[in-house]
Amino acid sequence: MFATEAAPSVISATSVPIDPVYFHMRNEQTLVLTLDCFHVQNRHAANQRSLRMPKRITYLEKRDGMPREDFRLHWSTTHADIARDLPGVITYRQNHVRPPSASPSADAYAVDGIVELWFEDESVVHAGFDSDVARRLAADEPNFLSGLTGGPVSADDLYEPSPHKLWLLARWRSDTSADHEAMTAWTNLRAAEWSGALTASVNYLNPGGPLLTRKALRSEPRIPQVAIAFGFTSAQSAADAAAAIADELCQIQGMLDNIHVYSAEELVII
Repeated sequence: MFATEAAPSVISATSVPIDPVYFHMRNEQTLVLTLDCFHVQNRHAANQRSLRMPKRITYLEKRDGMPREDFRLHWSTTHADIARDLPGVITYRQNHVRPPSASPSADAYAVDGIVELWFEDESVVHAGFDSDVARRLAADEPNFLSGLTGGPVSADDLYEPSPHKLWLLARWRSDTSADHEAMTAWTNLRAAEWSGALTASVNYLNPGGPLLTRKALRSEPRIPQVAIAFGFTSAQSAADAAAAIADELCQIQGMLDNIHVYSAEELVII
């Protein structure tokens, strides 16, 4: 509807191709002790999440056989023009995932686009999805999509847009490993250490929340439970972070499973 890892291959000023490569988790180490100082701060932040504006993330898979440029054009014009009238939406951002230069691993998420939607409040979320605009969006989806899966997330406040982004998508290794405080602390450290990092937003799938799927489209069998978006000042700084992130995953390997990192270009629609 509106809704890696990888090292970059050829890097240019406008493109940072990233191969989705599965990072195998080899042992059960947890976050290093240097993260402890973040726990009090992030516990307060986690308690505030429920008070913030509702957010939905949707993962899109382009229509089979459709050229990527045609997918991008339809989503960012025809579909976006309909979505601008969706009731209650404060912000609508499209994240166009860059194509890998090699075939993705079998367990990679089927994602060519990531939708971020922020709403005024929870009451308008349901009104928006029950609206005539939502029905028009659903009718248009088969024109450019083969798959769609979305859900409500607990997230930080609305963050500043950036055209150059890295998305880390993963699932919790187990129910007992779902440590939001430690995950947010790790994210904050990465953003502080990486040159050119502007923003970092951590999104946690709400357990038991209703998922958005379509009968006419494929759905992701295991939707990401953790989605982290890093924004950068340039394509080069995003590429540098993509090359470095593999060495940082040992700190969260006890918490997360099926980790993939994707390079994306963000477009602000609303």
